[in-house]
Amino acid sequence: MPFTGEIAELTIGQTGLTGTKNPATVNVEALLTAQNLSYSEGTLQKEPGTAKYNSSAIASTPSILGGHDWHPVDGTQRMVVVTSTGNLLKDAGTGDFATTLASSLTVTPDVVPQFIEGGKEAAANNRKLFIFTGLNAVQVLSGDGATTSALATPPSDWSGGNQPRVGTIHEGRLWGAGNTNDPHRLYYSITTDHEDLTGSGSGTLAIYPGEGLGIVGIYSFRSGLAVFKHPRGIYFVDTSDPSVGNWKVTKITDQIGTAWIGTSAAVENDVYFLDIAGNVRTLQTTDEFGDVSSTSVSDIHDMDPFIRDNLNFEHVRKWHMIYYTTKREVHIAVTGTGATTNNSRLVVDLNRRDLPRFRFSSFDTPVSLWTRLVDNVPELTGGANDGFVRRMDQSIRSHDGTGIPSVFQSPHWDLAHIDPQLGILRKNGAFLELVLEPKGTWNLSVDILWDGAIHETIQFNMGTTGASLGSFVLGTSKLTEEGLVNHKKRITGGGRRFGLIGSNSGDTQDFSLGRFYLHFHRGDEALR
Repeated sequence: MPFTGEIAELTIGQTGLTGTKNPATVNVEALLTAQNLSYSEGTLQKEPGTAKYNSSAIASTPSILGGHDWHPVDGTQRMVVVTSTGNLLKDAGTGDFATTLASSLTVTPDVVPQFIEGGKEAAANNRKLFIFTGLNAVQVLSGDGATTSALATPPSDWSGGNQPRVGTIHEGRLWGAGNTNDPHRLYYSITTDHEDLTGSGSGTLAIYPGEGLGIVGIYSFRSGLAVFKHPRGIYFVDTSDPSVGNWKVTKITDQIGTAWIGTSAAVENDVYFLDIAGNVRTLQTTDEFGDVSSTSVSDIHDMDPFIRDNLNFEHVRKWHMIYYTTKREVHIAVTGTGATTNNSRLVVDLNRRDLPRFRFSSFDTPVSLWTRLVDNVPELTGGANDGFVRRMDQSIRSHDGTGIPSVFQSPHWDLAHIDPQLGILRKNGAFLELVLEPKGTWNLSVDILWDGAIHETIQFNMGTTGASLGSFVLGTSKLTEEGLVNHKKRITGGGRRFGLIGSNSGDTQDFSLGRFYLHFHRGDEALR
């Protein structure tokens, strides 16, 4: 017998996680919970898992404070890491980190190491990797060397524990900044030798020394350098003129800056950064508006309450932001509430160019993040606090043999977005229908909520076949009609507002969801 009620199409996750505490302002396509999810392939999925890069922990099981994918020459790939025990180690692909490039370095998790690729000033010169740690002389790995050396000719200011914390390559020069004895000054090398910061053609620039507490980020941006200070201050150094004497420093804003060294990252033709209030911002927006009135990325989804409630800002100096080009995602390794080390990731998905989408990951311990080429494709890589480097974004949905607990929660829909009259009527449930891509013969658990209370829990199998439905678009990707099936389950109960919570924590188990359909009958205006 055909269904004689009404069917409401419910699209979940198109706008990602929202942090608002006001239910009336929640977008109907948002998520109230987005834990260990992924949007990147066009459906709502469980986040991919991890695999250990090194089969045995590095000696003394240190925290991996930073790492870099190093290619000294074409066809040669190495991994270089900085450990909490003060060692700079190199691995040749075997996972044993057998080469100690430097030892007895003074390191702290509050200064995220920076790896800057340079050298090759002339065709015959080696490529060089410059490692900035803030408390040690800048270490230089020349080519595929077995040891690093201190920067050959540093400025006289860079001595003892007064060392630069950030650097970049710009206009053929090595730049550095952030030494504590002159934290508002930029230093630059000559163009013919990146290790020479005292010779003819080198120099320094003072960047509004009366503002902020010091430089914590520098990026080659457009025709100059973008300079970030903590806790406030963003500046632009125009280096487009061939004459150094004509370079110009312009203030973008003295109202906002970045939270610390690791809380900014180059993202395509922009720079993303986290300010001291926990707002995720972009340089282009700030450059356009110049002050705190500029809309932040997190403002779009009212993420500020979520960030303040779930992250421990006492340890913000350990946080580490990177851009994962393969998935077009910004990942920020953060300390969760009650934690003292990075144990979560706040992720901004940029696959919808018109709307960044947030999610939150809490199943791994990413002390540091970087990317590594695997078959010429960047792969997300993380250094943990147990002596292991882990390959992330792996197709298996598990972490160290444990299933990933993935949870999403819909808004509390009154269905007024479909028909305004439905907003004041009781809805009596009949069926819940899912449109999904089959993944395996396991279940997705779905809690049915009426007026905010769980009424029942039903199970949807993720592997059986069924009638297919037309293509849909969750983000920018599409699935073919043949790849979709519909699963429908009877539900009971009713109320003015309907919601659901989906979850799965099974080892290696995944789900891939497109749309939900609520089959219901209209009731009256009475609250029951």
